[in-house]
Amino acid sequence: MKLIKFQIKINIFLEEMETMMKRILCCMLAALAVSSTLVSCGDEKDRDVQTDNSSDMTPNAVDEGDGFVKDNLPDLDYDGRTVTFLAGIANDVVEFSTEEETGDVVNDAVFKRNQAVSERLNVELVFQEEPNTYNERATFVNKLTSSIMAGEKAYDAVAGYSMSIASLASNAMLLPLNDYSYIDFSKPWWSDNLLSQAKLNGKLYFASGDISTKMICSMFAVFFNKSLINDYNLDNPYELVLDGKWTLDKLIEMSTGIYSDVNGDGKKDIEDKFGFYGSQVFMDGFYFGSGLKVTDIATDGSPVISEDFRGVNGKIQSLLEKLTGFLHNSEDVYAPSYSNAPDHQLFIDNTILFSTLEVRYATSELRDVPFEFGLLPYPKFDEAQDNYYTTMSFPYTLYGIPLDAEEPEMSAAVLEALASESYRTVSPALFEIALKVKYSHDDDTAKVYDILKSSVVFDIGRVFNDSMGGMTYSIFRDSVVNNNPNWASTFASKQASLESAFENLTKNLD
Repeated sequence: MKLIKFQIKINIFLEEMETMMKRILCCMLAALAVSSTLVSCGDEKDRDVQTDNSSDMTPNAVDEGDGFVKDNLPDLDYDGRTVTFLAGIANDVVEFSTEEETGDVVNDAVFKRNQAVSERLNVELVFQEEPNTYNERATFVNKLTSSIMAGEKAYDAVAGYSMSIASLASNAMLLPLNDYSYIDFSKPWWSDNLLSQAKLNGKLYFASGDISTKMICSMFAVFFNKSLINDYNLDNPYELVLDGKWTLDKLIEMSTGIYSDVNGDGKKDIEDKFGFYGSQVFMDGFYFGSGLKVTDIATDGSPVISEDFRGVNGKIQSLLEKLTGFLHNSEDVYAPSYSNAPDHQLFIDNTILFSTLEVRYATSELRDVPFEFGLLPYPKFDEAQDNYYTTMSFPYTLYGIPLDAEEPEMSAAVLEALASESYRTVSPALFEIALKVKYSHDDDTAKVYDILKSSVVFDIGRVFNDSMGGMTYSIFRDSVVNNNPNWASTFASKQASLESAFENLTKNLD
């Protein structure tokens, strides 16, 4: 495996002929067949267990010769039918379509996936791409809703920003995916943890996993500047992670004593050197990274406010006290705020030791920084916590079938084929080659990517936060940003609204 990775690095650096790259890619995929680290993009187990897909594989479920699990789709021929997706674009991560092969491993993998599915099912895939960022999510929702209400039957499938798709589901605009036999949610290309958290009244209205490149790229991580680690003679962060000792207290300890008034103006500003920076959107990761949940599932399957979020066990209070004390009272922190602070730019400028960012930055804005960097999972609350837990940023993509889809079974077959093919081609290209080799400075970073990917957790309260007025993420986030560690009073002021939101979540679907 190391030799293959070394070959890939050399070929990327020298930009050798396309035929050579294809040969090496084939070798890489063959090696992956025997690798226990190959897991689907979102195939996380229950939050108390961290395993890979190999434990779910049986000899009869593996393709002879390549090691990948087969799908169960029969031979299907849709006579050249056009399958139209309403596809939401939230950032520059390639996911839906690409016009041609460019030599970029991820772009080319997406191109080949679409081509393979089109040929296999005899369909023409059309992705009608529309803006679908946080600020455009309502417009996206209204576009599909208006089309459905007008009886246009314009779209066979929909994919987009997680909040948008969840809103469509709660507004009864999507069909239940578990009604269609072509989609097999036992397969490794679908996210187990998301599936277990996203059901409403026993129905699953959207899914994701290897079908979405944004699932990997949207993972939260703590990036660190290796040069500054060495300059200050600090502990090796990778060793801390692998030894289970990467905790919030350790992050605070290592960030302390870093501040330097670089520009000499006598005040803290973005030109100075800091131990830590994290903007308000990344505060959510500390909550879930501490093993806390917003939602519990009642015995009747309905979502309810968790004991964690109610503050019953006191852990959220302790977490808030640590975070607010660190972020607002330490000179070593460039404090989070609701300003438009340039998150990645501060890290690029070599002024930050630790910074919270999405994984996608490793493949884009941070590619050409003049120093080596690494990345880590969010820290545990303490060493007694068994596992690390990773949160997704909201731009990850969810897939569904519109209520008025003309032939839902065909839509289901296309989703299953895209997910299955992505598992074989796109995820290995993105995860094993682009992230773990092309954009990693060492083997330890590759190990951390495995930890991140295997530790992603979802929470139904966070998934459906738009249906709950955003309270399921904003209450904790606001408490951190506004330096308010008094959780008991904060929760009490929102409790009635939260309980009403949880009760109303499934009413439209009764």
